[in-house]
Amino acid sequence: MPATPGQYWNLIERNRPPVKRRANHAKVRTGCVTCKNRRVKCDERKPSCLRCEKSGYLCAGFEDASAKRGNDLPPSAASAISKRPRPLQPRRAIDVTQPSPLDVRLPVSLTPAYLDASDAPFFERFRCQIITDITSWCSSNYWKGMLCQIMHDECIQHASLALAAMLLAVERSLDPNNRSSGPLTQYAEGQVALRHYMKAISLCRQRLLGGITKDTIRSNLASTFLFAMIEVLQGNMSTVDQIMVNGTLLIRDAIQAKAPSGCPTLIWDEELAEMKGGFDRVTIMWGLCPFFHGQKEIYTVATSNGQYQEMPDMNAPLTTIRRCWTRFQNDLGLFMMSVRCGKMISPEHMESVISQKSKYITQLRRWMSLVDALLEREKTPSTFHPLGIIKATALTCTIFLSCFLDRSDVSYDLHLQSFLEILNICQKFVPERPPEHLMFSLDVDIFPIASFTVTKCRDQKTRQLALKVFREMTYRQVLWNNQGMLKSLQILVNLEHKGRDKNGFIPPSSRYYFVSSEWDLERRQMMASFVCVVSEATESGDLPTVRVPISF
Repeated sequence: MPATPGQYWNLIERNRPPVKRRANHAKVRTGCVTCKNRRVKCDERKPSCLRCEKSGYLCAGFEDASAKRGNDLPPSAASAISKRPRPLQPRRAIDVTQPSPLDVRLPVSLTPAYLDASDAPFFERFRCQIITDITSWCSSNYWKGMLCQIMHDECIQHASLALAAMLLAVERSLDPNNRSSGPLTQYAEGQVALRHYMKAISLCRQRLLGGITKDTIRSNLASTFLFAMIEVLQGNMSTVDQIMVNGTLLIRDAIQAKAPSGCPTLIWDEELAEMKGGFDRVTIMWGLCPFFHGQKEIYTVATSNGQYQEMPDMNAPLTTIRRCWTRFQNDLGLFMMSVRCGKMISPEHMESVISQKSKYITQLRRWMSLVDALLEREKTPSTFHPLGIIKATALTCTIFLSCFLDRSDVSYDLHLQSFLEILNICQKFVPERPPEHLMFSLDVDIFPIASFTVTKCRDQKTRQLALKVFREMTYRQVLWNNQGMLKSLQILVNLEHKGRDKNGFIPPSSRYYFVSSEWDLERRQMMASFVCVVSEATESGDLPTVRVPISF
């Protein structure tokens, strides 16, 4: 198993001042005009050099040694020529109906000239599908812009190519003719993914050694986001936790960093705030998911915006409304993680917890009133998706805040209508036809909502409907398509159903919650652990646990 980004980043002594080194460049004296102006070494191949050809520049040719400098092109003209990109030529079309070493499912278009030809299928998959899927639910404008400019940052380039290659490796592993119990790296695409992945990790580490700057934050957070998705594809949930915690630590260090004068190292402008908000949203929502276990670490290091009372105007642009919701949702998510981790539910903190709970519920009701009014006014599909997500999330959070102090979980039974309303919204996100390719388009909010409904709603018919919606909604969705997740929820339902009485009621002694999972994706196995909601800790401090092996 390769070293994870977290293991690399933990080696960094961030307080150590960066060592400045002067870049070494060979002096160019007889190279082509383009390489001279670019101040790079020319291989001097004639009539046009190989360096320009590989870099996508138009080679301006070589100077005549006998000619006078005055007869040369003016510097401005030569510079203009050197910066002019080489005209891109159409690539040979790939027949996707014929088998090939790399099963390219999407049409190949023009690829940047500086990209290695063997990486073209992965670039095209990222550009044509993955980037579109991700930006469909990235509410932050910054993240959309960042993902659209991947080819301007070498670290993000390698991370994006690694993600696309790993996705193709997953598709190959699901092919009945190639199905194997080995790791994804046994496939050619998996090897390519590993190579780019390790290169991106190395670049992230090198940049952090140079100190925390705006460019460092931008590059590392975007790469961290992609690293986490790569690990999810491989089923390495504990590694995903570590990666996201490291990204959260980076944000914290950037906020706290001070210059020698005592002033903040970074000025947190709107762009940095959007970077933080978008990353926090993904981190917190994954932290609230029962299949990730980094809640305690994330809660400890994450920072609150303290802006949960901000409400947008009803006539504000949808982007502004979503930005305000994200800030509120992040604050609320941190509070929910804190009470789930048991950090605040103690006698000395109870009064504060109840006060915060009341404030959040009041604010959630204001948000639901706003969203209902907007849904009544705006009936287009493009507006329903983001507003529907907000409404379903608000309903879920309201149920949780109303019931989390009840250890027996019986109070959740009073919210059947809210659970049905959540499922009604989720059903509208089920695609009309199954996707042909593995997708990244499912919003990160949806999975915690769907899994929460399955685990906390004990009405038998509603639970079965929730499982059906979960199955249909997550079908061929890469981040949530693992059958182990679905089977673990089904086992929880079956486990509790055994204790259901003749009236359909499940007593507290037969109610369980999901506490952990041990994954072995290579063997398609998982060990799920459940604990009764009213269990008392033993003398050693452990809780009686029901462990169920799952094959998928």
